[in-house]
Amino acid sequence: MPMKTVILLLILSLTASQALSSETHLYVVDIGPNRGQPWQVVKYDENGQNPVVFTKEGLNGPQDILFLEDEGTALISNYGTGRINRHDATTGALIDAFATGIGQPTRIKIGSDNLLYVLQWAGNGKVWRYDLAGNFVDEFTSVGVSNSIGMDWDDQGNLYVASFDDATVRKFDTNGNDMGLFISTGLQGPTNIWFDGNGDLLVFDWSGKAIRRFSSTGTFIGNFVIGLNQPEGIEFLDNGDFLVANGGTSSVRQYNKNGVYLKDLVAPGLGNIATPNALRLRTTSNFQINPGINDAWYNPATNGQGFLIAVFPEIKQLFLAWFTYDTERPPGDVTAMLGEPGHRWLTAQGPYDGDTANLTIFVTSGGVFDASQPPATTDLDGDGTITVEFANCSEGLLSYEIASLGISGEIPIERIVQDNAALCETLNSP
Repeated sequence: MPMKTVILLLILSLTASQALSSETHLYVVDIGPNRGQPWQVVKYDENGQNPVVFTKEGLNGPQDILFLEDEGTALISNYGTGRINRHDATTGALIDAFATGIGQPTRIKIGSDNLLYVLQWAGNGKVWRYDLAGNFVDEFTSVGVSNSIGMDWDDQGNLYVASFDDATVRKFDTNGNDMGLFISTGLQGPTNIWFDGNGDLLVFDWSGKAIRRFSSTGTFIGNFVIGLNQPEGIEFLDNGDFLVANGGTSSVRQYNKNGVYLKDLVAPGLGNIATPNALRLRTTSNFQINPGINDAWYNPATNGQGFLIAVFPEIKQLFLAWFTYDTERPPGDVTAMLGEPGHRWLTAQGPYDGDTANLTIFVTSGGVFDASQPPATTDLDGDGTITVEFANCSEGLLSYEIASLGISGEIPIERIVQDNAALCETLNSP
């Protein structure tokens, strides 16, 4: 076979494997015709096509779905049984009950404390918290909210809960203490709520067939979207567009960030959905970190600095050395005479799972370089965190936060050379 053909086939093979390294699917919870059977969760591709039933097992008035990627499970709240079921995240098969005895659970969300917050349509109406193993933690809020079906946090960590029958939104502080009604007028039957980047609160008015916008103080600003029909589920795309589960038309609509209707991402009734009431986008990666990652990596935009990465599969640990520069020149540093910042080496290490490694940054001080000098104690201090997520064998994204410097950010990275790329592809193959 001619050499050019071999090279072309290799390039095509690498391109195909990289393109397939991650997939995004849309999961639609369907509470059924007239909120009755059949109940289901349907999975679509990212274009709203190719529907398949994710699960019908153990459902009774399903309200929300949430994936616990580290556990490989999906949680589905069930209004009719007072249960949150645990399902296999890949097959949708029912595993067991995550939690029971809840007063008709509706929305479920993970808070900044890594606990699951659960709203109750009935019962005492308080927001209950569970750890992610399914153990009950506490009744978080000091008072109940009747028919609660929407929640979100502001940038101060205060919790807001919507009441469908009272047509209000109540505010709680970071300890769950009642701070009174945040919105008391202008709504007919709210469901989901969320804060935008400007600090405004957006509210699905299910009965009013609209999305209402309120200021950070609860003042009504105006209608963001009108002409909806039983809007309830919400999900956001990376480009700023958002999706709406429009129950009255059995469809999922797509809007841009300004609230302009673009299209029906999921056509009415596609996949036999009747009344979609919750949405969840999920991106999964087929890529697995392996020793073929071992190499020098960098961002071409900042050539001259980068990362050395080593993977230790026996202990599922990843080590990273970051050669970069100080934000300011150290006093007396020789490079100050050249008008340049001083060099800085940081190291990081930690566990990896799948395509992601979560590392602790260490700053090494003390010690001596010259072996002829008396030995000195080396201090190793934790100074921040790094998360590295690999899209494939040649590309990744590094997110960092350095506590002592008060800085954080993201750096797209790629290999400096491709010496180990073929090994990585081989080890990542099924």
